[in-house]
Formats: sequence, C-alpha cells, structure tokens
Amino acid sequence: MSEQPTSDSIQSKSIAVAVAPSISRLLGVVPILPGESADLYQASLDTLIEELGARSVLQVYLAEKIHECLWWMRRYEEQKRTIVTTEMASLLNYGYSRQTRIEAAQTRNTLLANKVDAGVEKALKAEGHTLESLRQEAMVAKRMDLLELDLQIALQIKILAGLQASYEVAFNRKANVERMQLQNALLRRNLHPLEVEAVELSQP
Repeated sequence: MSEQPTSDSIQSKSIAVAVAPSISRLLGVVPILPGESADLYQASLDTLIEELGARSVLQVYLAEKIHECLWWMRRYEEQKRTIVTTEMASLLNYGYSRQTRIEAAQTRNTLLANKVDAGVEKALKAEGHTLESLRQEAMVAKRMDLLELDLQIALQIKILAGLQASYEVAFNRKANVERMQLQNALLRRNLHPLEVEAVELSQP
C-alpha cells in the first residue's frame, strides 16, 4: 500500500528553491486530491516559483495560490475530456444489451487513450458514426455539464488575474526596498570621504 502524501513531502522542495518558508506547508495544507501525483504537483509548483522569482514569504504564498488556480483549471479541462469521452462510449453502447459493463468500460478506456481498436470501429460502423460525428453528438448531449465546467474555469481565471496583480505589487515593493537600500549604501559610501575630509579640515 502506497504511503499517503503529506504536506511536508509535497512542499519540501519549494523551501529550498524559494528560501522563504511556505505558509501552506506551515498550515499543513495538502493541495492534491486522491489519485493525483504529489511529485508532479511539486515539480510544477517549483517551476512556477522559480519562474516568478518568488523569494519572500508573501511572494511564495501568492505563487502557491497562482499555481493552485492553474491546477484547478487543469482538473476542469481533464474532467471535460472525461465527460465527453464517457458519453461517446455510452452512445456506442446504446441499444446493445448484450454488451456488459466491463465491455462499456473497455470502450471508454480505449477512447480515453486516444485509440481506436477493432471493437470501436465495429461499433462506429454499426451506429453510422465517425469519431468526429460521435464526438459532436456527445458534446451536444453534455453541453450543460461542459458549460458548468467552463464557468468554473472562468472563475479561476478571474481569481488568477487578482492574484497576479497582488504578486506584481509584492514583487515591486520588494524591488523598491532593495533599490532604496542599495541607494542608501551608495550614499553612505560616497559621504564617508567627505565626512573624513571635514573632520581633517576642522582639526587645527
């Protein structure tokens, strides 16, 4: 039996990459759902954190939330594909009472793998369908389910835009602070010779 992923195993790499600790990890958040790959999620998150240049705690947290939005969009897209493919298999199996549930599942899995075997070709011919026409019929039949998922994707896009704007503010604020610190250091360095010269001139 495989070991359940924990927040420590999922978030351990982001600390090394981003230096700042992960708030999600401190809160014990496990962002993946059952059946999802913790390694794939973490690799994707690490890539995004590195690409965004997230270093502060706030930046890392916002990067995690941005990644979460993108991951949910990925889930919804996969769900749309599964809905259409399952309906395609159901349409092919319609009216064939001799087909068992196992055979129906095999048809679905074959289509999900983007394959067409002899059984699928025979069923397509019997129903007078091509893969394209079957897909169109399945999409029409499931249009309300697909619309619901599209609305969820649109919501994630809206949330994503807000998070990106917040990240821009956090990133620019940190950059401005670093620039001011550098300017102050240069100013102190430039003023030091003048202070020394002033002291020397003031001495009798």
